[in-house]
Amino acid sequence: MIIWRGYGFLVFIVTIVCVLVFGTIFNKAGVNDDYGAGLGLIVAGIIIWFLGKKFNNPEKSKVFIDKESGREVTLGPGHSLFFIKMEYWGIILPLLGVVVLVYPFLK
Repeated sequence: MIIWRGYGFLVFIVTIVCVLVFGTIFNKAGVNDDYGAGLGLIVAGIIIWFLGKKFNNPEKSKVFIDKESGREVTLGPGHSLFFIKMEYWGIILPLLGVVVLVYPFLK
């Protein structure tokens, strides 16, 4: 079950598309598919980082005052996949891409 909030589903879609595109390109070139998958994850991470920064912009937040307690409550955009904000997936995906690229050399 995939859990997302807002545009968090884009993490999944962008990652699949990038891995498939780069995997196909590297496969047609006769290179190992691992390179295409690793590079696809890195590129997907970069795209997701910028999308996450754009969608989770704190300037879009609104401040409300709770009438009962008098406290300020800030409500802002929340775009996440599996409870992880999109911009953090922009860090996780390239790290996974590096692992995919380096793993064949460790065998």
